[in-house]
Amino acid sequence: MEKLSGVWLDFERVDDKFANYGLYEAPLKFKGQRIPFKAIIKEIKEEPRVISIVSRGYKLLPNAMVDEAVRQLSDMFGLEVMKRSGHRWVHGGRTVYDYDENSFRAYWTMTFPERYKIVSKDWVQLGVQVRNSEDGSMGFGIDLFTFRLVCSNGAIAKTGDLEIQTYWKHTKHLELDVNALKTTILQIVDRGKAILDNYRALTALKLNQEIAERLAERLPKKYLPEYIKAVEDKIEILKPATLWEVYDSITRAIWHSETASMFTKRNLNAELHKVLAISIGK
Repeated sequence: MEKLSGVWLDFERVDDKFANYGLYEAPLKFKGQRIPFKAIIKEIKEEPRVISIVSRGYKLLPNAMVDEAVRQLSDMFGLEVMKRSGHRWVHGGRTVYDYDENSFRAYWTMTFPERYKIVSKDWVQLGVQVRNSEDGSMGFGIDLFTFRLVCSNGAIAKTGDLEIQTYWKHTKHLELDVNALKTTILQIVDRGKAILDNYRALTALKLNQEIAERLAERLPKKYLPEYIKAVEDKIEILKPATLWEVYDSITRAIWHSETASMFTKRNLNAELHKVLAISIGK
């Protein structure tokens, strides 16, 4: 039993359902009374560590279980499974596993081998990114992923506008059904082809002052192209550019960042898509 700030906190019991994955759930008692919370405990280098306090209704889904399911899906789709290694890690038919140890979030990025032309010699591949967390910081979900071959830039497009379920909270209704996930992935990629028309439209649109100001307002300056000069409240466009060129410059800076987490990259992509009105829904 552990004493916190002059009161007593104790485990009601320890559920070892996921012990094979080094994870445990421990409902909590406070001063001997049952409370509506539980601890998520993870063995890290053989040392137990409380990684989160969540509600008792939280349904734990180990990242290792998702990894097993994604590997089955990769086999179904004929994709190679890789760990992240360098910037050119998504090319061709592959699934890449990226794990953030600090937040207990994990991401699996699938790209399919089919290529789609945006303009001459500029091709894009479609895929999905599966995500999950063990500490309650992120739900389980699947989003559209695009990969520009000419410069190895990846971008994540959230799928909330699609008329299919692509996100699940960690509640009792969360189930890891590989066949259902396969169907969802195929639907996302099929309906996600709408983003290709968005991309092609960007090639004919020019960067203007309004868009430059909105980009500077929503994104950190380090991700802006060198031709958008932002000094305090003054935004200056140094040379003409299409919105496709702007999109490429910003996604390249985000995707190849050595310091931004995948969680941050996802949010930065979402902000960029809002400014450029990129959507895969109706």
